[in-house]
Amino acid sequence: MRIAVKDLSKAFGALVVVEKASFDIGEGELFTLLGPSGCGKTTLLRLIAGFNTADAGEVRFDDRNVNEVPPHQRGIGMVFQNYALWPHMTVFENISYGLKLRKMPKDEMNARIKKAADMLELTPLLDRKPKQLSGGQRQRVAM
Repeated sequence: MRIAVKDLSKAFGALVVVEKASFDIGEGELFTLLGPSGCGKTTLLRLIAGFNTADAGEVRFDDRNVNEVPPHQRGIGMVFQNYALWPHMTVFENISYGLKLRKMPKDEMNARIKKAADMLELTPLLDRKPKQLSGGQRQRVAM
């Protein structure tokens, strides 16, 4: 999926947090937002994910304007700085949680979890609980 941000703006009262941001992220491209604390990185991500509403501009997924599409229908995820893992669940159960909510067939779910765990080097950790993981491992589970 391609993501295009065009002249995106967001203010909270008189405080302009994002002003006319524009960029394109190509299919499969790795993209990084880098800047000092308070410069609008998280707000920009929240606008793309649909957790905040833009005051102006647009967000497009491929050729579709998603400004009015609610977060749960955008089909994307966001890993917050304070990632939320269920402490009573294993790595496998944490990864599978969202797929179960979407009622994904078990075979497909297991195949996706295996692929993600292999890619993120989590396969040997699937039976562990979050408290048994390092911070980096927890972040990879949250992804």
